[in-house]
Amino acid sequence: MAWKPDKALGLGVGLMVVLVIIGMEAFLLQSMLDQPPGLNLYVMALLFVLSLPLLVLWLYWYYGLATLRYTMDRNALVIACGASRYVVPMEEIRRTVRGDEVSILQGFRGVGWPGYLMGSLRLRDLGLLLVASTEPVERQLIVVTDRMCYGISPRRPEQFLADLAARQALGVLHPAEQTVEYVSFVAAPVWRDRWYWATVLLAFVANAALFGIIALRYPTLPERLPLHFDAQGMVDRVGFKSGLMVVPTIGALSLAANGALGTILHGRERLAAYLLAGMTVILQVVLWVAALGILGR
Repeated sequence: MAWKPDKALGLGVGLMVVLVIIGMEAFLLQSMLDQPPGLNLYVMALLFVLSLPLLVLWLYWYYGLATLRYTMDRNALVIACGASRYVVPMEEIRRTVRGDEVSILQGFRGVGWPGYLMGSLRLRDLGLLLVASTEPVERQLIVVTDRMCYGISPRRPEQFLADLAARQALGVLHPAEQTVEYVSFVAAPVWRDRWYWATVLLAFVANAALFGIIALRYPTLPERLPLHFDAQGMVDRVGFKSGLMVVPTIGALSLAANGALGTILHGRERLAAYLLAGMTVILQVVLWVAALGILGR
């Protein structure tokens, strides 16, 4: 049987935040279209790019709230939230207590807004509490096991407790393991590879800085620039200064393509993912040299 918490407040507040982020992105995009090339356009474009991961992350959290539910059978209580499932074997559940009966030892860490809490904290005498709830701790049901506790908020707590007791009385059919399960995409090791993401971040910072240097100099540059030089250092191609923006754009496209491909390949060919990330950093260095060479002429 599935038990759902009262999600109205959390979904409402979360939706408001989503709309605010989307509105901010729409404002930035419109402002970018009205701006001439320069530092102002660069700042707005950078804010727009940085806001996209924030929107994706918030939508992921919002999806977690929308799918939050507690299911029970004779074998286990399962707390499902987004891409994760927390399996609590019935034979591991020692008791349940009310949230207003416990004392918090260490504060909440995780994701939270009015009507949604997903994270953990520590309770005095009971230890680690994993929270997957739409209510504050004092209005939660605390499911206690030997390893940890779980803070939940089914809509009808008394009926939930009666159902839990009835299923425990029936006994276990198939023993379950107390664990956390994730969908394959979220469980992929690439998301925990700090060295890979540090390399990708380095390439991003280098590319963003190159865009910034060009944007800062752009208004003062002559309309036509030498864009290419032969082996003797002589100018062999002159073009409009807008052509200079092609240099960091190549870096941005390479970063997007190699980052996406490296993330996909990481699980099968980690070395290939590292090579792609490293090549992206090297390309940013080459583009920096090319751009500085043009700007210095």
